[in-house]
Amino acid sequence: MGNHKPYTNRAGVYGLAGLAAIISLGANAGGFGLIEQSVSSMGTAYANGSAGMDDASTLFFNPASMTRLEGKNASGGVHIVHSDVEFSGKGFYNPDNPAIQASGLAGPPPASIQGKKNDDLGLTAAVPHGAYSHQYNDRLWFGLSVNAPYGLRTEYSDNWVGRYNTIKSELTTININPSIAWKIDQHASVGFGVSAMYADGELTNAVDGGLGATLQGIPIPWVPGSKTYDGKAKLTGDDWGYGYNMGILLEPSDSTRLGIAYRSKVNLTIEGDAKVSGLPAPLNGLNGTNNAKLDLSLPDSLSISGLQQLNPRWTIMADVTWTKWSNLNELDVKIQGGSESVTQLQWNDTTRYAIGATYKYSESWLLRSGVAFDQTPVPNAQLRTARIPDADRTWLSFGANYKFNKKLNFDFGYAHLFVDNPDINSSDAYDPTTGLNTGFHRLKGSYDAAVDILSAQVNWRFD
Repeated sequence: MGNHKPYTNRAGVYGLAGLAAIISLGANAGGFGLIEQSVSSMGTAYANGSAGMDDASTLFFNPASMTRLEGKNASGGVHIVHSDVEFSGKGFYNPDNPAIQASGLAGPPPASIQGKKNDDLGLTAAVPHGAYSHQYNDRLWFGLSVNAPYGLRTEYSDNWVGRYNTIKSELTTININPSIAWKIDQHASVGFGVSAMYADGELTNAVDGGLGATLQGIPIPWVPGSKTYDGKAKLTGDDWGYGYNMGILLEPSDSTRLGIAYRSKVNLTIEGDAKVSGLPAPLNGLNGTNNAKLDLSLPDSLSISGLQQLNPRWTIMADVTWTKWSNLNELDVKIQGGSESVTQLQWNDTTRYAIGATYKYSESWLLRSGVAFDQTPVPNAQLRTARIPDADRTWLSFGANYKFNKKLNFDFGYAHLFVDNPDINSSDAYDPTTGLNTGFHRLKGSYDAAVDILSAQVNWRFD
């Protein structure tokens, strides 16, 4: 049994590396960020960003912007996100892997992974957020926002051709962000906040017991690529991480605003269990649980936004947000017993561009619209994984605000994301020195993806 342990550990290592990667799939900003932290801003595709909104949800984007809110203000909203994602392609044993070459599975052609070649992994999920601001005096404000800046849930079929890469991926985050703002004068404000973020994740994938037995010379009646000797790997992990954010709001006139906001990286040490189960005899002795750990750095970002009121009815705005995804150069996963795996990501920094406008239709109704372009940090199809079929996307957003009275108003929004359909041609591991995928299982195909978001928010000003 000791001779088989490295294979079991290796399966767990690849699984936990995916735990860091899963937070990208299904996210609605480039990489794995969820930008859905304000319904009032979503109507302009988040073009007003750090230049500020007229409700407490502005805290997440720039703490300095709450100096525009008089008295006590609370906002709460929810985004219903529906992603329609379909995979079409094939799985096979990776001919670039030396062990696969020695086993005879490399072909040509390489042996295929049996299973569904077309799979639907669409989902519907809710992204909530809430915020509160309190004006202490003419110069000082306090605020608190609670949101989910990262997160997803995706699930493939148990018998799809990429089951050894992933089946289920789920991540939940909760970010608690108290902040303070100081109004220097009528033209300038500054703000600062701290963040405590909790992250909890789970992922599953199939374990190729038939391949493990073959590579270690255990005689079994196995048809390559079949599920006969499959097991299942399940990984869970969680941690708390901490960071900060700060911002500046400049108001040269009553009709012009400029915001600059920075949000720091958050370092996490995700610790959990790597459990392998379901491997049948003669491999059932490999079932078991090991501790696993991954150090992960979530990226820092910088946003610059501007807003200009053209006349009493029309206002235009624009935002540029830069995110340092290059922090995620690789994922170094450590398994109990000394095993280690380094998964190369080689991600790029990204920039998000947005422009939008609002139109005051009446005293009760304000209409919004905007477009945005989100870059993906994934460099190419060779570095794209089934857990991260991320791609460039274009936003088209619409929204409205209804003022019920002086203290109560409601925001509504809808956005459609046009996703550049990504190709995938990757395996469990990548060697940047050779440019080759060197894992055991290879997945080649394409995704057809689109996202729709329907949102609502309530804003309440009270004494």
